[in-house]
Amino acid sequence: MKPYIDKISELINQKEIRHEIHSFDSGAFMVDIWINNDFYCLQLFENKFGISHVTEEIDFSTIPDKTFISWEKFETELKKVIDE
Repeated sequence: MKPYIDKISELINQKEIRHEIHSFDSGAFMVDIWINNDFYCLQLFENKFGISHVTEEIDFSTIPDKTFISWEKFETELKKVIDE
């Protein structure tokens, strides 16, 4: 999963978006992203990619709002989020 974290970091850093990367002993990663007043959580685990938009109405969950098994589809969704 580490190569994907590097790709995510590159995309986010290009936009100068505040973010934090968390790694876990299980090999999973979580990336917290703040864009304006919005908070997103990316979850990378077991060759799956997840993205959640966390709001006051939608609390954080370990289950992503959207899950992808394809990096390309996940990357497309991530670019939509960071290009808003």
